[in-house]
Amino acid sequence: ILERGIRKRPGDFGLWVSYLQYAREARATKKFKKVLTAALRMHPTKAELWLYAAKSAVEDESDMAAARSYMQRGTRFCTGSKELWIEYTKLEMIYLDKIKMRRGILGLDDSHNLEAEQKVEDPVDDQGFPESEDMIKVPNFKAHAVWPRVVDGVEVDVEVVKDLMTTPALNGAIPLAIFDDARERSFFSAAVAEDFFNMFAAFEQVSCLPRILQQVIDSMLEIFPTDSSTHSCFVRQPIIGIDPKNPKFPMALASSLDRFRKSKGKVFDKDQFSRKVANWMEPIVSLDDLDPGIRTVLTYTLQKLNC
Repeated sequence: ILERGIRKRPGDFGLWVSYLQYAREARATKKFKKVLTAALRMHPTKAELWLYAAKSAVEDESDMAAARSYMQRGTRFCTGSKELWIEYTKLEMIYLDKIKMRRGILGLDDSHNLEAEQKVEDPVDDQGFPESEDMIKVPNFKAHAVWPRVVDGVEVDVEVVKDLMTTPALNGAIPLAIFDDARERSFFSAAVAEDFFNMFAAFEQVSCLPRILQQVIDSMLEIFPTDSSTHSCFVRQPIIGIDPKNPKFPMALASSLDRFRKSKGKVFDKDQFSRKVANWMEPIVSLDDLDPGIRTVLTYTLQKLNC
């Protein structure tokens, strides 16, 4: 029925979505690929379709090369979709984390213990895609559960045994290249750069994260030197990846507060800047067993922000 409907109404995107979902759930791999190819040809400017294709390549076939190809082609057709650029970058960050896990298995890094991934049914949006299909999920680093069923099947080339800090591809070159490409697009703004920064910051286990964050900050300071998004990221940068209960946190927080004092006089919209800083300070203050000294300092800072 769906196939006949598509033949009669090839421009109906909803029908393509339904057919893809049906073929995928039925594990009709050949049919799914055939329909997906036809759908992409018919609707090449649908960013969510390219993302869906990349996500299915990783989840169903553990094929990173195919997923990367879908993303590359998608960004060429959907030049105005900031979400596609961010999700493409996220895919590459997930790959970097997977390589780090493999190095741990080989004894080249700290070992990782993979825990079983729990299958959770995703709610469906009004277009027929599960709601989570509009983004690639950030792995659960704390549980070291980076899609175990996916990661186990993806091959890692010889670069996995090289030093992460000397191999360009493993030193963040690919996600940074995507970010640099996004800078040239019409959708790029301080807010979009902040979205990239926040996405990168979620990958605390990736070894090259400090380098990646620094390049994003440098770009923001160069292009948007007085924007509140720029300085909010700049202030938060020192504490990213450091647990508030870690002995290193007080020193990192001191650096952030020093940056905060310097940034206050540089931002154009001071109220927006204060709100952004408060948004990441408040969750820290609410933590149980937080050091009383840290809590006092942050509480005082938040009170000053609300003045």
